Amino acid sequence: MSTLFKNAAKAVAIALVLPLFVAAELPQQSKARKEALQLTRSIEQTSRKIQRDADDLGMGHRSQFSNRSHNIKLQRIKDHINEQLKPAFDRLAELQPQLPEWKQGAVDQMRTSAVSLASSTNDAILKLNDNQIGRPAALNPEYGELVASMASHADSLVQLADATSDYGGAQLKGHEAGLPITSHN
Repeated sequence: MSTLFKNAAKAVAIALVLPLFVAAELPQQSKARKEALQLTRSIEQTSRKIQRDADDLGMGHRSQFSNRSHNIKLQRIKDHINEQLKPAFDRLAELQPQLPEWKQGAVDQMRTSAVSLASSTNDAILKLNDNQIGRPAALNPEYGELVASMASHADSLVQLADATSDYGGAQLKGHEAGLPITSHN
């Protein structure tokens, strides 16, 4: 009988202590989720700026902006990618293991769009530089396709970041309010 009592006492002790371990982990997860949400919103804002610049380039491609104007816009997009998107994605990579599975997948999708955006931007810069002594960028169909690709990737990134931040924000708000929200894959 004493063995039964000892086992029952251990079970009760574990039941009382286990929530303390879980509770200690939740604030750290919540902190990671909050930071990831802020980073995702920053990615969305930056992507919107890039999208506007890429759309301007597309219109400039049709209306014959000077090559210098194209170069300035491309440099601005490149700076947004290198100075804002890259650090945000680097930090998200550090936080990713602490995030729910659905958010990890969303981060991967956003990163893929950002890499494609960076590649198209780099290719457009190279194409414009090759073209500096030649005809205006507006007359180069390959350059126009690269600009369209940049705009498309920026649009995808805006949509992904917007949906991810909206869903993540709602989920975080529910958790903070004490709602029993289940994790989604």
